[in-house]
Amino acid sequence: MQSHYKQTVSFASFCFFAAISFAIPKLSSADTISPNIQAYVNHGLVDFSANMHLVKYDAAAGRRINKDFGLIYEWMKKSHSDLLLRFKLPDMMRIDGRFGAATGIYIVNSTSQDVRLSLGLNVRTDLSKTPGKRKTLLDMGLLSEDYLGYTEAQFMGARPFNGKMCAVFSVSYRNKSLDTSHRLVWIDPETKITVKREEFSQDGKLRSIWYYRNAKEVAPNLWMPSIIEIDDNEGNLAGETEYRNVKVNIPMSASLFK
Repeated sequence: MQSHYKQTVSFASFCFFAAISFAIPKLSSADTISPNIQAYVNHGLVDFSANMHLVKYDAAAGRRINKDFGLIYEWMKKSHSDLLLRFKLPDMMRIDGRFGAATGIYIVNSTSQDVRLSLGLNVRTDLSKTPGKRKTLLDMGLLSEDYLGYTEAQFMGARPFNGKMCAVFSVSYRNKSLDTSHRLVWIDPETKITVKREEFSQDGKLRSIWYYRNAKEVAPNLWMPSIIEIDDNEGNLAGETEYRNVKVNIPMSASLFK
């Protein structure tokens, strides 16, 4: 009788723990998370183009992030059409669009930023002493060797996000005399996409939260997010864009970014 009782208890315990294991979402093993940020650079990407489509924009929330936040969103809102985004390593970006009958071009090439309008406006800004204003591949949720060349990363551990274990890093600029801001990034080890990013100001206050969603495999073993949402520090949505017609490794001439 005692033996039969033990077998009954053992079987019941097995069923109980089996039920728990099915109920708990499975996370990627923390053992597979590399503490080296270089492991999350996708070397298969050389360049890409995409149509930037405005989904949502809240000017008030954008101003709470910083005064320059809404420039691209306002452009998309006024143009009533998608903008053409082109990116080429190392960290060259160009955006083309229209303002009614006028055309506009926004170019960032390393530490140089140009805004040009067909009406005759041409403004160049030197970003060499303001690294936080440079546009990089991280804005698209990916890491580049160029970006890691002037930043430093501290591994904060493996943390879950949306049911998947991610590598979390604190990334700041090497030259602290120019910029003391930093960001926390959650990186999916399978896609190498930064799925979440928290931006902190130079005085250490949370400024914005970025979410990179709806990842798509745009080339073999090369993933990119197709939706990017940016919230202010209170969780209010400031802007959301969708990236359509993504084309990678075209190739693309560097003369487009001059």
